Amino acid sequence: MTAAMVLKQKRTVDDIWPMKNKKVLIRVDFNVPIKNGIISNDYRIRSSLPTIKRVIEQGGSAILMSHLGRPKGLKYEAVDRNIDFLCPSFKTSFDVELSLEPVAERLEELLDCKVLFAPNCLDADSFARELQPGEVLLLENVRFYSNEGSKDLEQRLNMARKLASYADYFVSDAFGTAHRNSATMTGIPQVMGHGAAGYLMAQEVDAFAQVLGSPPRPMVAIVGGAKVSDKILLLENMLERIDKLIIGGAMAYTFLKAQGFDIGASFHEAEQSFIDLAKHLLESAKTKKIDVYLPIDHICHTKFEATENPVVTEDENVPDGYMALDIGPKTSAKYASVISECRTALWNGPMGVFEIETYSSGTFMIAEAMAEGTSERGLLSIIGGGDSASAAEKSGFASKMSHVSTGGGASLELLEGKSLPGLYVLDDA
Repeated sequence: MTAAMVLKQKRTVDDIWPMKNKKVLIRVDFNVPIKNGIISNDYRIRSSLPTIKRVIEQGGSAILMSHLGRPKGLKYEAVDRNIDFLCPSFKTSFDVELSLEPVAERLEELLDCKVLFAPNCLDADSFARELQPGEVLLLENVRFYSNEGSKDLEQRLNMARKLASYADYFVSDAFGTAHRNSATMTGIPQVMGHGAAGYLMAQEVDAFAQVLGSPPRPMVAIVGGAKVSDKILLLENMLERIDKLIIGGAMAYTFLKAQGFDIGASFHEAEQSFIDLAKHLLESAKTKKIDVYLPIDHICHTKFEATENPVVTEDENVPDGYMALDIGPKTSAKYASVISECRTALWNGPMGVFEIETYSSGTFMIAEAMAEGTSERGLLSIIGGGDSASAAEKSGFASKMSHVSTGGGASLELLEGKSLPGLYVLDDA
């Protein structure tokens, strides 16, 4: 069953009625980059605003849950006992950099209303009880408890029961973690006996359903990143659906080595099994009459660092002692031309080390080509989360795309043809 078919059978936040005087527990994905209390990219926060506003504008109150980072969580053993008694060291157990308190402050600015913050997600009874219609409460990082991602179902349900006690309804708007079985994604709807999809969840699945269904042709997949092994399932699934394939990033050098080119000191998967895998994928594409494009020049340096004088190669070969850190200008122009010939473009993975300005031009060229195609000729442009989404934001072209996903892992699993537990658990309409 496709993602589109699943979503069409699911209740959404619009189906929850009445909301007035009801408390709605919303699982969001506020796993945003924070350093010294400063949020450097609030895209995921902004993406959940429509669902939150829907609840509070209908007279309900919103209780928000999210994870942040990967803390080593405490274990929650009971439901009926006081958390402070169970975990007296809770407030000093975790790195302040993994607290969601800065998110509450930013959310307050975006919603233009007071956002309350509960410093312990499993000791928020009084916050939830006193919450008034139209108000918003953000719970502290749910991963501060190991139950959230425990492999033990009963451990997850212990946590889910406590969180479920705060509210009347459950809405999932955390597409970014929909591929995980966790207390807050699958446990709560199991405990409460219901669950609805938020607007972001619906938007995400709809976008990927388009490219996995019957997208406008021709369709190009732009795939980058570090390792062929990380993208093997994606590539195999996409080869059944696309007309053209563009490959960039470090994984391109495994493919180039498989074709006999010199790749210098460029990162690649050197084991023969990965070289053979690259050859197999190229042969499979050829059999399916899919055009594959690999870099024909590169931007290089002897070290993994910025330089004012990078070496630009003349062809596919990388000089000894140099590593390719971005696709070259001829490759960028070629890739942009390929995109201009297509009606659908799916992008997952950067073309180079875009975080360093010296090596950002190739990745940003992809973003620009997709943005121009979208605005000028209606290109269906989908960016599959993770580093690609960050690159699109950094390039300034994200707002011109058809859709920029908030979920790296979830979008990757959808594109690999897998199901999402956090979506399937929600109520059928």
